[in-house]
Amino acid sequence: MNKKGFTLIELLATIAILSLLMLLAVPNVMSTIDKNKKDTYIEDAKKMITLAEYEVRSNTSIELPEEGNCIVIPLGNLDLSDFNEGPEGGDYDLNKSYVMIGRKGSSYEYYAAIVENFDCDTEEANASCSTRGVPLSSRNDLNKENARNTVVSNDELDIKVPTIGDNLAGYIVSKVIDS
Repeated sequence: MNKKGFTLIELLATIAILSLLMLLAVPNVMSTIDKNKKDTYIEDAKKMITLAEYEVRSNTSIELPEEGNCIVIPLGNLDLSDFNEGPEGGDYDLNKSYVMIGRKGSSYEYYAAIVENFDCDTEEANASCSTRGVPLSSRNDLNKENARNTVVSNDELDIKVPTIGDNLAGYIVSKVIDS
């Protein structure tokens, strides 16, 4: 009799052990990937604020808002060389993703909202997409340790294109910057 092979019991035990390891490993890997995607949204929102701040400081034609008002700079009006695609493989919505600069006293507060559209079904008459991103959040909130908890999806991410007169985070939109 040939004693060089594995028995059926040994093979089944090996497969059971590998299956158990996979059951433990896959959810941890998926959780890590999701955390990294959320961190990317937060970092992109912070990057938008930095770009808007640079734009306002370097472009003297942009008038900063008065007390209680804000200006809005859509993502499409910022330098997009650092934005390739969103974490889910889609594109950032250039109108719904924006930076808001509000004035309170003598200081300015920066806020960002970012929306990614992905998994678009273009075969339907009204193309439907999944969305994910960060609702309007202040720079301070984006710098907090638990900032990734602000990332939401689909119906929870109900961001509209801001217009003059809208109330955003307690400020009245006085101007939307167009390039």
